[in-house]
Amino acid sequence: MVDFLLSQENLPYAISLGLVLLFGLLETLSLVIGASLVGLLHPAEVVDNIELSNKNSSVMLSFASWLSMNRLPVLLWFALALLSFSMAGFVINAVSMRWLLVLQPQLVSLPFALFLMALSCHYFGAAIADRLQRNISNVISIEDLNGSVAKLEFGRAMLGYPGAAIVVDKNQQEHHVFVEPVNTEVEFTEGTLVVLVKRKGRVWQATPIDG
Repeated sequence: MVDFLLSQENLPYAISLGLVLLFGLLETLSLVIGASLVGLLHPAEVVDNIELSNKNSSVMLSFASWLSMNRLPVLLWFALALLSFSMAGFVINAVSMRWLLVLQPQLVSLPFALFLMALSCHYFGAAIADRLQRNISNVISIEDLNGSVAKLEFGRAMLGYPGAAIVVDKNQQEHHVFVEPVNTEVEFTEGTLVVLVKRKGRVWQATPIDG
């Protein structure tokens, strides 16, 4: 088993699994000292830090959204992606070893593992995000946030491409929501204070607090 896990063909998947275990260890240690790493890294940071042209940015943002990158804390998304990639690679080589008696070279297994990782992030990521959203809704009705002031955490938000923001409810509890301007002429940048005015699914439309 050790030889299988540490073989050259499985090296990328073993490294990915090791990183997941490292994330788990760091999260455990951070909880002991009172600060969760998952709570420190919020959704969409990876997406909004990408500097691209407008056209390429739209394509990249759409793909990142499909991968659920803007709906999960960054560390949680990376853990899901790495674990999915690792498990997909191991399964591919395990099946190959069982039926073909040989491990697949990385040139063959990597594309399949990446494809399965993308599917996992899309479906499992969405399911996890929905579960997290339901947990928030159990504490306070999401509609109660209407009229609240939110602050864009980082990057930018445009109509059709929401950004992550923090809003504090009447109980002084922080919530992470996704906001976008109400029209195409407005763009929210990092640190912008906005008023939540209308919810469309999981995204709040908002207006600048100075507007």
